[in-house]
Amino acid sequence: MTQTNRERTYKGLRPTKAPEGSGTILEADKPLSQSLIWKLQADFYNNQGPEAWMKGIVPQYITTNPYIANLYAKTVFAYFRDLASSKEFDSNQTIYLMELAAGVGRFTYTFLKRFLHLLEHSSLRGLKFKYIITDLAERNVSYWLKHSYLKPYFESGLLDCATFDITSQEELTLRYSGEQLKKGQLRNPLILFANYTFDSLPQDTFYVNKGQLYEGLITVTSQASQAASEDKSILAGLDYYYTDRQIQGDSYYEEAALNDILLYYQGCLEDSAFSLPITALRCLHRLKELFGDDLLLISADKGYRNLQSLDKIYHPYLSKHGSISLTVNFHAMELYFQGLGGKSMHSLYEHENITMSLFLLGERSHEFMETSLAYQEIIEGIGPDDFFLMKKAMVAQHKKLTTKEILTFLRYTLWDARTFLEFYNTLLDRIAEEEDFPKEELISVIYKVWEYYFPIGEEGDMAYCLGTLLAYFGYDQDAITLFTSSIEFYGEDAAIYYEIALCYYNQQEYETALEYLDKSLLLNPEFEESNHLKGLIADYMISE
Repeated sequence: MTQTNRERTYKGLRPTKAPEGSGTILEADKPLSQSLIWKLQADFYNNQGPEAWMKGIVPQYITTNPYIANLYAKTVFAYFRDLASSKEFDSNQTIYLMELAAGVGRFTYTFLKRFLHLLEHSSLRGLKFKYIITDLAERNVSYWLKHSYLKPYFESGLLDCATFDITSQEELTLRYSGEQLKKGQLRNPLILFANYTFDSLPQDTFYVNKGQLYEGLITVTSQASQAASEDKSILAGLDYYYTDRQIQGDSYYEEAALNDILLYYQGCLEDSAFSLPITALRCLHRLKELFGDDLLLISADKGYRNLQSLDKIYHPYLSKHGSISLTVNFHAMELYFQGLGGKSMHSLYEHENITMSLFLLGERSHEFMETSLAYQEIIEGIGPDDFFLMKKAMVAQHKKLTTKEILTFLRYTLWDARTFLEFYNTLLDRIAEEEDFPKEELISVIYKVWEYYFPIGEEGDMAYCLGTLLAYFGYDQDAITLFTSSIEFYGEDAAIYYEIALCYYNQQEYETALEYLDKSLLLNPEFEESNHLKGLIADYMISE
């Protein structure tokens, strides 16, 4: 790495020199990708495991709902069609799909549901593929292996998992099957998903002014006065600022491809900073070599998608949500893929929350017409960020919507569980109020919502809500299944055991009903409904 000692100060979103009384310096003038904050980041995810998502500490909804999973499924299905029509495709070899930093596994489950539906109803049925769900945190991998909803996919061979360190790992050992993926063994392209992933990985930051290129160096300080604040992120009690130091872009990195990107920005930006997703790009290089150069990457993240979006921006602001995240420079990733002969497609419009981007690499990438067509339809239509905005608007107006409009919108969301919960109380009220309530349509929606829902024990017991509705409409056996799922993910509860007992009572299975009433009363001897129902059953059995 070539550096000079010439430094300049630069005023961005954060001060570039230490403010008065700035506290203890923990590290000074480090390239951003080498900062201690990334060790804090890794420790956070390793320590939290699935609870980071169960407790809502780390956002996930916009990249895990059925709508976005369906968009990915359609794109991958089109890619499968392109592969199957290629003379170079080896149908005897497995096609691997790999998800980076999968977290709790909700996207995995929902994607497989949608993708298998497409595949099994097409001429491509029987095509060999395996989905690999990966994460750095061992606790997440253990969670997937134990999750009852993922178990059938593991057992069928369609799903496997692995710990994967994006910063360094070159090969994979799959945990369920024991299979090892090594260089030189894999024949078909890799399909890679990275949702809310690259924004949480180490990046470098640079600044261009008057044709000169500077690296942004971060200094992290300890702010004792902030330690007791409401900030619960990994940066609680810490602050940071940047200092710029002039560099030579043609020899900054060991990789010529990365230096080419630096020189490109040096030649076309003015008074602007830009970040380089260095860890993401190096990970893509390793995976490209592992899978023989052919690669399809789909990523949804907060990001810059073109050169215009980089104009007059500043060094990265570290967003806090338990962990931290930075906006991703998708335009730099596009330059990287172009340098390798690949191509990229991004969202057409500026989005508030996330940008969805597709990257294709391989000798045949220019022939992937089905993939390009499918993705073009997505980005010209309602993408995941558009969907999120529409959903918020519809939920805000839910009391003004007719019941038919609510149920229609739930179909449009592909039976999204979170949206259903937001409409739940309104639907409950209308069941009793509306003379021509569309009962059969609601029942159909209930079953679909549950089909695509992946429970993790988060706030809002979906199984209980759906179960009570099914029980109300007389679908007692299916309601029991849902109540049992509620116990699996939320633990024993006197009210849930009562609901199960009531379902068995309605089916005239009185002995089983009494078993669940006893469980309810063991947890809460004063539970009024359970005591009352137990008395009714006792009176009935005496009279018989």
